[in-house]
Amino acid sequence: MRKKILLEFAKVISGIFSNKEQALNNPRNFAHIQIHIRPLFFKTYKCFAFYSEQRYQHDIWNPYRQSINKLSYEKESFILSNHKIDNQERFTGGALDISLLENISKYKLYKKSGCSMHFKERNPGDYSGTIESGCKCYIQYGEDKTYVTSKVKVNKNTLITEDCGYELETDKKIWGSEFGPLIFKKIDNFDSFIDDNWE
Repeated sequence: MRKKILLEFAKVISGIFSNKEQALNNPRNFAHIQIHIRPLFFKTYKCFAFYSEQRYQHDIWNPYRQSINKLSYEKESFILSNHKIDNQERFTGGALDISLLENISKYKLYKKSGCSMHFKERNPGDYSGTIESGCKCYIQYGEDKTYVTSKVKVNKNTLITEDCGYELETDKKIWGSEFGPLIFKKIDNFDSFIDDNWE
C-alpha cells in the first residue's frame, strides 16, 4: 500500500512542465521556464529519487537549478529532500538524456538542510506542498543571506509554484515574483518509466 501511494505521487510530481502559456500572455512579468523532474532508477540511490533541472527556454543548456530529490513518506506526508550534486555541470542535459546520469551516484551529494518539501494529498490526485518549517532553508542573494519560503500545488496536469526569499533579521521580502505564482502545464510525463522500470 505504501509503495502504491508513493508511485502515484511520483507520477504526478515527475514530468516536463512549462509555463509557456503564462509567459506568452504576460511576457513582461513572466519568463518562459521549463522544469524537468526525471525519475532515477531505484538502484541509483537505493530509494525513489529524481533528477531535476530548471531552465529558461531561451537557454536550455544552462539550467539555473539542478538537484537530486529523494522521496519518502512519513505521517501521511510525501517528503522530497533536496540535494546538491558535486560537479553538477557534467550532468547538464540529463533531464533530456538519461544516459548522462548513468554515473551520477558516484558523485557526492550535499543535503540542503531545512529545504525539504512536504506534500499532502488534499483531494484525490491534488497535492499541496510547503517547505519544511523553521525558516532554515538559506539562499545567498547578492550580499544578502535569505531564508526561503515555497508553496506548491500539483496534480497530473499542472504545477503551480511560488518561491520567495526574506531577510533573516527583518523578514523583509528580498526576492520572488511580484506578480503571483508561476503556473506550469505538464507537457510530458514519465509514467511508463515508473511503471515498468522503477526498481
